[in-house]
Amino acid sequence: MSFDLYVWHEPESITPAIAETKLRRWLEEEPGVFRPHPAVLAMHAALLASFPPDSGAWSGAPVPSDLVLHLTVDWSRAGEVGAAVVALARQHGLVCYEPQSHLLNPNAPSHTAGFTLTTAAGPDIPDPTPDRIARMVGRLGPDDHFAILERADGWFVQVGYGPAAGAAPGEYALEYREGGPERHFRTETADRAEAERLLVEFLAGDEAWKRRHVWRRLFG
Repeated sequence: MSFDLYVWHEPESITPAIAETKLRRWLEEEPGVFRPHPAVLAMHAALLASFPPDSGAWSGAPVPSDLVLHLTVDWSRAGEVGAAVVALARQHGLVCYEPQSHLLNPNAPSHTAGFTLTTAAGPDIPDPTPDRIARMVGRLGPDDHFAILERADGWFVQVGYGPAAGAAPGEYALEYREGGPERHFRTETADRAEAERLLVEFLAGDEAWKRRHVWRRLFG
């Protein structure tokens, strides 16, 4: 079983929907969808320097290209190699599209994500979908104990799990911050659905989560 990633160059910011459409057109062999770029070949070389064809990282060795890299990662190495691919794509000014989760990361060099999801296990996820957030909250545990959704202006909401986050075993610590430390608040819940709703509603610009809980100020 493999985990697929596609890497290419974009001169301007795009959305995951546009990335998916362009990739489908390219897979159907429509000409001119992508333009050659030397950074794509450079990333191929850097990637194989870190993960050679016989390293066990690949279901099929990446084929060199100056248009698109199609990376088929062995599922057992998906986390490790996926994080490395995203980091190299950022370093080379390329985009990395993950069709399994409809995730575009890190987008064109000039792109600023409206929201960024960060977890203890990483990597950062720009502009996450509600489904992606739900999966991340469902995976929270002792080894991956928090998820933070930060808006481009620096305001954020956070979900922490269990004692590592200062909550009781099996419970979630919910926090939000609007500006300085004097605007940082916290509450707790045992309901995983509430933890997920905090992040999803914040993403949607819905402040219903503020009214459903009794919040206490952490500082000031």
